[in-house]
Amino acid sequence: MSVLFTALFSAGSIVWDREFGFLREMLVAPVSRTSIVVGKCLGGALVASVQGVLMICTSGLAGVPYDPALMFTVLGELLLLALTVTAFGMLVAARIQQFQSFMAVTQMLVMPLFFLSGAMYPLSGLPAWLRVLTRVDPLTYAVDPIRKAVFAHLHRVPPVLEARLVPGVTWNGWHVPTGLELGVVAAMAMAFVVVAALEFRRTG
Repeated sequence: MSVLFTALFSAGSIVWDREFGFLREMLVAPVSRTSIVVGKCLGGALVASVQGVLMICTSGLAGVPYDPALMFTVLGELLLLALTVTAFGMLVAARIQQFQSFMAVTQMLVMPLFFLSGAMYPLSGLPAWLRVLTRVDPLTYAVDPIRKAVFAHLHRVPPVLEARLVPGVTWNGWHVPTGLELGVVAAMAMAFVVVAALEFRRTG
């Protein structure tokens, strides 16, 4: 949640800059608009990931071991998630003129994506129609690898309980491997960045 909303607010700064005229100064700079979009996405992802690191530092309070391999794995997955969300926010920001409108639209879109991703509860035991929605939610493919990484380092969890809490993502009964899940997230990030850059070329 920390990474998600920080990344989204970072993208919202573009709307704020447009509303108060600062974006116009950036657009007349001798750099391409694609560079501005990529720079904003990378900057927003970095800030959001730092917020995620602060949460990781408190994970020991919940019994999660401070294993270096786990920490680096989760940090890398958080970076990818933050980049995807920031790029999505940039895509929305490219077409919106007022900051209030940006917040309303993004909250309307992001909150359902967040609650359907499995971040708050495991995705096992859902009705069929709701399970379909979780499979088309790109955040699902970022949350599941993070949960898998954490539970892989919790050696005292009974296997039956772990199977319920970490059911994984399935496509028609086939368990999607972690690498493919992260590939889906990376592909979405690239698509959002490309479309956002095209929108900025058109609108300014």
